[in-house]
Amino acid sequence: MRKTAAFMLSICMAAAWMTGCGSSQSQNGGADTGKESKASADSAAAKEDAGSAKPDSGSGGDPVVLDMMWWTDGSETVVMQELIDEYQQLNPNITINLQEIAFDDLTTKLQMAIAGGEAPALSRCTESTISQLHGAMINFADYVDGEELKAQYLDSVDYLYMSGDQICAIPTEVTANGMIYNKTAFEQAGVSVPSGPDDIWTWDEFKEALKKVVDNSDVQYGMVIDNASHRWCTMLYEFGGSMATEAGGNLSSEESLNAIKFTKDLFDSGLAVSSIWLSGEDPNNLFRSGQVAVHISGTWMMQNYDENIKDFQWGVTYMPIGTTRSSVPGGKAITVFNGTGVEQEAVDFATWVTAKEQNEKYCKDSLFVSPRVDNANIEYAVRSEEFAVFADELANTVSAAGFDFSMPGYTAVGYTALQSLWPEVLTGALTPEEMAAEIDEKTNEFMKENNYLK
Repeated sequence: MRKTAAFMLSICMAAAWMTGCGSSQSQNGGADTGKESKASADSAAAKEDAGSAKPDSGSGGDPVVLDMMWWTDGSETVVMQELIDEYQQLNPNITINLQEIAFDDLTTKLQMAIAGGEAPALSRCTESTISQLHGAMINFADYVDGEELKAQYLDSVDYLYMSGDQICAIPTEVTANGMIYNKTAFEQAGVSVPSGPDDIWTWDEFKEALKKVVDNSDVQYGMVIDNASHRWCTMLYEFGGSMATEAGGNLSSEESLNAIKFTKDLFDSGLAVSSIWLSGEDPNNLFRSGQVAVHISGTWMMQNYDENIKDFQWGVTYMPIGTTRSSVPGGKAITVFNGTGVEQEAVDFATWVTAKEQNEKYCKDSLFVSPRVDNANIEYAVRSEEFAVFADELANTVSAAGFDFSMPGYTAVGYTALQSLWPEVLTGALTPEEMAAEIDEKTNEFMKENNYLK
């Protein structure tokens, strides 16, 4: 169980000095207006649909400055600044300072800011941020209709912005795992990829198709899988397995072992490139070189491949189906912190910038997949068909993915174990059953220590 006392102790020990990243309050606003914000949130206006939320901070109120911590992955900072400029035009009394930092510094800087009583009004965040700092974040359900807000987002992304029943943030974008393929190689081999979500390979059918492509095209290798943890878990879920259930570790289940054994066979047969997992060879470089038929990766590679692959055609097709379909979502969100005195104003901006129209612009111009149910069919300037496939994969993601990674801190246990033990399975030092048992033991210990077992 998440323990508030332990959280606050860790925050207080983080640092005794600050770097000036706090939120400036309104000129006549006190530091203890969180209760007032909560009261105003109970009004009908504050409870309106967050998906069509209009900025209601007012255009004639006292000046308010909102500091917003932010890091950059690509072009999204330019797009966010354009949205901020638009919001400030609609609300002249509001100034939003986008404070760019390195992602690696995010948690430390936020911990120091919170410890010093100078938390920013808002911050970009990930599920890891939420798992560590949720105690300092507001619950959006205190300001808007929580159920209505959650209904606007894919069920599979709940763990990206919630901690238990607390709505800690509002999602801005999601990533999805999926299958990128060398279209030129498949055409050379006369192999057609699935035409739609109702025409998807089984994993056995995919394996036979991949053999045919390797034998009858210019590629040297069948496939690369980015890593042995996050990306491989897509296959785990599709075979009906999972890392854990409410009863504890689940890799030793029949379904999970089927996924492990099938994956090992892909490597043993030479269809999958083992050097990616054994020695850290770059899968992106291999695919870009035209030597590989399939890359199991995700949406984050779209812009890179669109800009850098010139010697062959590529596309995105549906992941094969086992007992079910799935992806593994990742993503980012915007959170609001308690105790700044400008919580309501921060919520107003957060709900506005993540509403349908603004989120569509943000995702379209940044080449992101939207987490919103009503933004599933964005028309991108490039690769719209490919993005639509990823969006469909997300829509079919199983709940097991959410359970595994909704436990704060578990990725450090589960992912780390997969990364370290999969190479031993590939070399024969461990059997699939031995790896599964060892990771299940670590999972059970983690779940017991954190009161997750039922």
